[in-house]
Amino acid sequence: MTIDQPNMSEEQHKLPADGAPHSPAVAVPNPEVSSDNAPKKKKKGKGKKSKAPPSPEEIARIRAERAAQKIAKQEAMLAKGMNPDIPPELQFIKRPMFTLHEDEPETGFNFRLMTYNCLAQALIRRKLFPDSGEAVKWLRRSQVLLYEFKHYKPDIVCLQEVDHLQFNSFWKTEFEKLGYEGQFHRKGSKNHGIAIMWKRDLFTMTDKMLIDYDKEPSGNIPPRTTTNNVGLVLALKFSDKVLQKFPNTEKTGIIIGTTHLFWHPFGTYERTRQCYVVLNKVKEFQHRVNVLQNNNDGNTKHWIPFFCGDFNSQPFDTPYLSMTSKPVEYHDRAKTVIGCSTSYTFSKLRDGGEDGEGEEEEGGNIEKFGKDQPQTPVPTSFSPTPEQAQLVSDMEKLHNSLDMRAISLYAVGYRNVHPENSGADNARGEPEISNWAHTWNGLLDYLFLIDNWDFSNKIQVDDMQQFEDENSMKIRGLLRMPPKSEMAKFGHGQPHTGEYPSDHLSMICDLELLL
Repeated sequence: MTIDQPNMSEEQHKLPADGAPHSPAVAVPNPEVSSDNAPKKKKKGKGKKSKAPPSPEEIARIRAERAAQKIAKQEAMLAKGMNPDIPPELQFIKRPMFTLHEDEPETGFNFRLMTYNCLAQALIRRKLFPDSGEAVKWLRRSQVLLYEFKHYKPDIVCLQEVDHLQFNSFWKTEFEKLGYEGQFHRKGSKNHGIAIMWKRDLFTMTDKMLIDYDKEPSGNIPPRTTTNNVGLVLALKFSDKVLQKFPNTEKTGIIIGTTHLFWHPFGTYERTRQCYVVLNKVKEFQHRVNVLQNNNDGNTKHWIPFFCGDFNSQPFDTPYLSMTSKPVEYHDRAKTVIGCSTSYTFSKLRDGGEDGEGEEEEGGNIEKFGKDQPQTPVPTSFSPTPEQAQLVSDMEKLHNSLDMRAISLYAVGYRNVHPENSGADNARGEPEISNWAHTWNGLLDYLFLIDNWDFSNKIQVDDMQQFEDENSMKIRGLLRMPPKSEMAKFGHGQPHTGEYPSDHLSMICDLELLL
């Protein structure tokens, strides 16, 4: 960094280096030279003895002490979850993986699945991140995010809020260096989108599907407004390296999808509709890959489908419940919130094109509150009109007509590894938070297995043993999610230097597929 020098006068420029003014040359007698120019002998210092050089033993002792101090410093940093080889400003909190089935041998295909909302740089405004300081600057934050990916080493990564410019100029190249290939997708009007990255030595992409929620049908329920939200679904075929280990498997590969659903506080009804689209498009994609890659044998079990992302929904709200608790029936808080959302009128400006999307998404709503608009998205009670009640009933029927459901991997497994943070604020066994912003916190991100639903009672969370038996897989590990009480001790939102590089926390599941 260049430091600006203060302005200097012409006289100051003429001063010598020590700043003293010039003076005429004056002859100064040298006290050590006699009048006859004969040098005088210097007196030897009395009482001073030259220090003996350290012995080899002393040198070894000093070196050992320094080495011990260095090791102690490194161990102290590691105990705090910090990497001693990384500068302090690029540190982040490293969370442990809680493991399952430790005593059981690994006989299947193991891989690590991550979902992560990275926080789009284009959406950052200081008023939303007043305590984040330098942590929100891209040059620093990009390196912390990169260190995080290197540390956790996922085999498949589902990313949300990925800047289009940064994906092409930074992420694509950096992930390629780490052995990944990837796909990026966004609505043309948005400067950020979603991406899926995968290890090229484990998978090969053989098909993909793009989802535009604004254009997708959902029975007789139309979109509430234009949202510009999208989804991405890929068919990742097992590589020859994997298939050589399991030559007799009937499995072809993994279907993996990601999305970032509508963000608006009054968007619960539209988010619930978008969740129907997610399940329906996975069903459609399963059929397509079976026709094109499995000779249309009708067996959709050749591919194991997962869907991960930021659903902008908590475990007690209708978008999440409509996917995971079937047949779904809305009641209490969930019914109140979705009913209230039907009373909200979105601005026609949302349907008019691409202007201003980034600005309104980061917090400046297009809509204005008025006498005909609800004042809060989560009222204590709500009395719907007959038309609004019918909308809610239609949404229930829509989801219950679809023979697909989602199973949250954290809901199934987390109670077995971190019971004190499993279901602390919800009835589904989910952790408390995945988002910790300046003004809001809660769980918004999920890793789902998508499964066929036979219309039987699947209202409750699946038992882990039954889940693993029915789906021929084991949940081998889950990344620790901090509870609210732990995050509150920081006294500020994320991102923050030395803590987390996004306002969301990554979520990871280690899976073993019994091929």
